[in-house]
Amino acid sequence: MKYGKGKLNNEISPLTIPEIDFIMEEMNKWKENESVKQHVQPNIRIHEKINGASEQIKNLFEDIRKEENIQLETVEGIKAEIVPIIEEAAKNPDIYYLFEEMQTKNEYTYKHNIGVGIIATYLGTKLGLSKESLSDLTLAAILHDVGKTRIPERLLEKPGKLTATEYDEIKRHTIYGYELLKSIPGIPSSIALTALQHNEREDGQGYPHKLKGSNIYYLSKIVAIADVFHAMSSGYAIL
Repeated sequence: MKYGKGKLNNEISPLTIPEIDFIMEEMNKWKENESVKQHVQPNIRIHEKINGASEQIKNLFEDIRKEENIQLETVEGIKAEIVPIIEEAAKNPDIYYLFEEMQTKNEYTYKHNIGVGIIATYLGTKLGLSKESLSDLTLAAILHDVGKTRIPERLLEKPGKLTATEYDEIKRHTIYGYELLKSIPGIPSSIALTALQHNEREDGQGYPHKLKGSNIYYLSKIVAIADVFHAMSSGYAIL
């Protein structure tokens, strides 16, 4: 199967449903391969870095919640300190041990952003993205849920079923994320666009704009796959 390559312009073809299915099949094969699990030992150093990155994301998101905006310095800090950790983890053969480690601890919201970053970066590598595009993808994945900093924590942490009104409010995190990111000078517009579209779906049943197929941005599709995969692997609802 051939994938689009190069930078995110006309050189890249849209990520199609057959490509999505192929990638998901390959990832599930890897996850279910017991021989790999038996022969690969968890990398403690990577685990420690991932836990540190999760803590950084937690602190950054808490600051964003208080200040109600994102500074360019915050994004630059993520690019300098967290993106390299994600890229290293995505190359690690014990990637699924990382997911298991992340889902056994509290503060899923923050760890989820790291997990999605790892999966998206892994997929971007398999799709042959350029170094620049891969870096943009990793940053977009880490920040895809930043709009949840504008959602009341009582809703995000509610243990029971959400009401229709509550769910409608949580769905607005995509718009909030776009609003937070679009005005930051010096970062690609793709970062904000991915925050807006990562819950859109190929069949038009996603949100917030019910876009279909080629109308969904390429990076948004990759992050959407990573978002769903990590949520399902961790046993959490997809929001």
